[in-house]
Amino acid sequence: MSRGLLRQIARFIVVGGLGFAIDGGLLYTLVSRGADPYLARAISFPPAVTATWYLNRVWTFAARSQAPRSQYLRYLAVQGAGALGNYAVYALILAFVRHTAERAFAAFAAGSAAGLLINFVGSRTLVFHAAHSATRVE
Repeated sequence: MSRGLLRQIARFIVVGGLGFAIDGGLLYTLVSRGADPYLARAISFPPAVTATWYLNRVWTFAARSQAPRSQYLRYLAVQGAGALGNYAVYALILAFVRHTAERAFAAFAAGSAAGLLINFVGSRTLVFHAAHSATRVE
């Protein structure tokens, strides 16, 4: 595995950690204040995905030369696929436990782990492909 790829993976994980904190923090706050845990996921996801797109664009893959709007739409599609896997695990766990903020957060963490591989491969090959082709990592 090349150093450039390892660097991209490490940066993707850092950015994903920030997205996890945004998404999970909003989820925890909403559920702890009485929000439905399923609806709370729909509210917490958009700010996290927007932040991770921007950071992956400018730092992980250094793909600023691509048109932002079309790149963002491709990123949303890839993240949507990862989110489906993430949400399936999340909902499956919630189906078997009492709904608390802590359990919703634990289910969220398990779901996030499930979507990580889909999100990296899709982002690298379908969204930020120009940076992948050049293996340019700043």
